[in-house]
Amino acid sequence: MNNALAIKVDSLAELVDGWFDDAIEPYPVAALDWLLAFLDHLVQGFALPLPYLYPTPGGRVRAGWMTSRWDVLADIDLTTHSVDVVAWKAETRELRERKLALGAPGAEAQLGRFVAVHTR
Repeated sequence: MNNALAIKVDSLAELVDGWFDDAIEPYPVAALDWLLAFLDHLVQGFALPLPYLYPTPGGRVRAGWMTSRWDVLADIDLTTHSVDVVAWKAETRELRERKLALGAPGAEAQLGRFVAVHTR
């Protein structure tokens, strides 16, 4: 397990009830455990740099990889285990998108390859 990644995920566990507004609850521990295992497997399996992690008011977590060529953002739904990922190349205004159900066969590999192609 990558300690730096664990620290990033643990920081999401520190969010308290109402961290954004009164209707927003903290992330469930089991959801963050799943996220850590998923991201650790993805990062190690595809030799990816560690993502930045951001909480979203909708209960998702945004993972971001920024490079000199592409910005890659993955909105990860901790309830449905799905992801909407986009890669944006500002220089050419090119946008590439994928929507994946992470439980589907090959979905994690598709996501890993997508991120790897746009972060190398």
